[in-house]
Amino acid sequence: MKHPALLLATFLAIAFPLHCNAQSTTPLPFPVSLGGIVSTAEAGKPFAAVDKPVAADAEISVGVQADMVIINVTKTGPDGSPAPGSQPAIIILQHSQTGSLAKTMDKQKLAPGNYLMSISAAAQTALVHFTIK
Repeated sequence: MKHPALLLATFLAIAFPLHCNAQSTTPLPFPVSLGGIVSTAEAGKPFAAVDKPVAADAEISVGVQADMVIINVTKTGPDGSPAPGSQPAIIILQHSQTGSLAKTMDKQKLAPGNYLMSISAAAQTALVHFTIK
C-alpha cells in the first residue's frame, strides 16, 4: 500500500463522521481519559488532547455505555498528522468502559511518541491526541 496514512484519513472521514459544533468547548461526544488524565479540547480543534505524557500501559476510560468500543491508535507527528507508514493498533472493549493501551489486538507494545486515538462507541466517535513517554 503506497499511502496508508491517506487511506486511514479517508476511512476515518467516511466511516466515523465527527458530530461536533465548532462553538462547543469539546469536540468529544463522550468523556475520555487516559492514564487518569481527562482529555480536554479547545473550540474549533478537530481532536481533544491529553496534556501530559502517559505510560505505554495507561488505562483508557470512556464515558459511554456500549456493547463494544473500538479504539484505533495511530502514531502521529506532534501536530496530530499521521506518521508516514504507521499502521493503527486496535483495542476492543466488550461490555466495558475501561481498557489499557497495552491490550492491543496484535499484542505489540506501543513505542514512545505521539498518537491519535479514535474511539468509536454507540454510533459516535471521539478523537484524542496523546503522547507515550
